[in-house]
Amino acid sequence: MRPAGVLIFEGGRWVPSPSPGGTHARFAEIRYYRSNLIGYARVALCLAAGATIATAHPLVTAALLLGAILLDWVDGPVARAYDQCTVFGSGVDWLADILAYVVILAWFVRLSPTWAALILAVTTIELTSCIFDFATTATGRYPQLGPQSGFRVILRWCMPGGSYSAFGTLLWLSYPVVALAWCVDLAWTGHPGLAGTILHVLEWGFLAPAVLYVWCELAYVAFILEEWREAPRTPVPYDDSPAGMTHLGTVPEPQQQLLTAAWRDAARLMESEWTASLERRAVFWVNIWQRSGDGARLPVERVDELDEWARQMAEHYGPDVHLDGYGLIVNPVGSTAQEWHVDYTMDYGTIFIPLTELRPENALQYAVLPVGVPETVYRRATEDLDTVDLRLLAREGDWVSVRQLLAPPFSVLKMDFGTIHRGIANQGDEDRVLFWISVKRGGELLPPEPAVQAIPAPAQG
Repeated sequence: MRPAGVLIFEGGRWVPSPSPGGTHARFAEIRYYRSNLIGYARVALCLAAGATIATAHPLVTAALLLGAILLDWVDGPVARAYDQCTVFGSGVDWLADILAYVVILAWFVRLSPTWAALILAVTTIELTSCIFDFATTATGRYPQLGPQSGFRVILRWCMPGGSYSAFGTLLWLSYPVVALAWCVDLAWTGHPGLAGTILHVLEWGFLAPAVLYVWCELAYVAFILEEWREAPRTPVPYDDSPAGMTHLGTVPEPQQQLLTAAWRDAARLMESEWTASLERRAVFWVNIWQRSGDGARLPVERVDELDEWARQMAEHYGPDVHLDGYGLIVNPVGSTAQEWHVDYTMDYGTIFIPLTELRPENALQYAVLPVGVPETVYRRATEDLDTVDLRLLAREGDWVSVRQLLAPPFSVLKMDFGTIHRGIANQGDEDRVLFWISVKRGGELLPPEPAVQAIPAPAQG
């Protein structure tokens, strides 16, 4: 059956777009993920609790809601442990959170209408946090939580690095405990003295942390709104992934100046090595920073700003990916074509930003393979990632499309993981310079490299 198309939001309205293809997981493929099953259970517990608030069994309602809330501790670790993190699963998680707070609101208002305005205000803060937090997850661009001060200083105590600390977790649990204790106390008339004492301890003992939690949530909403970055609403100009290239647009003017300054300064700081590399007429790169190094950065102009921007650009590869390094790669006039290769591992991807024009005489080439290349053939051809046997792939894999990418300066070109590529012999009249930002899936480090290193040309036979 032909896949259905999709609609994309463009120009303020939904317009048809081609099918996203087979690289996007469908509901049928992820619906039974363990983490999603936990999410379904949380939703069911909330609905069951909502059905019992009008009964004379307040402990049952409270237990159902508390179970749904505590399971929120479980679904995330399970998703990460089984590699089942999905935007859909995040949506189910937030749906359960929203339902829990809506049921608590309905229960509290039913029992004590006098407090309706206060409880509604607190619930609105919580739901706003839920909705915008999920929205940032869906866009794949989560704002980094740096040092906070003033009204938002509580985020430094509760959410350093964007995740709850032990103190933040205590506050997170305090609000539902206080709310549920108040509801049970109001609904459970004639309860025994010991039970009443326990309820009063919960109501008043956790009240201060619950108030701090509301403050934390309000500060978090303010942070999200201030740091919000709307996802692009227009399709990318060119997309040849997976294992190909994607054009992500053009670098904004302020960052163009930043990259130009870094290029100028790197050439000055590494003048002798830079000049010697140009004279060798071999493609070479300059590491401004590398994760596997000692943490030092080449002291180019505005390097802190450059580092922050490079980390933001690395987010184009999505979650669970580490920035591995960034710097400059130069293809001198008169160079020899590189071997076809894959950078380091199949889990390595790079964003290239040409600082000089990519022309037919100096361009970047990459290979696109047909779907269904026999695994044995692919393994043989890529046994040595530094010298991929493209002729073998073309001969035994039906065909290979070799594409040459031309682009003006400051284009943003994202190379997908495992892309087979090379720099061609530069037959133009200027040295080709690219800024690169590389990422790697997985936590292991690559071996450290020198600040300037040449890429070997093919052996002459």
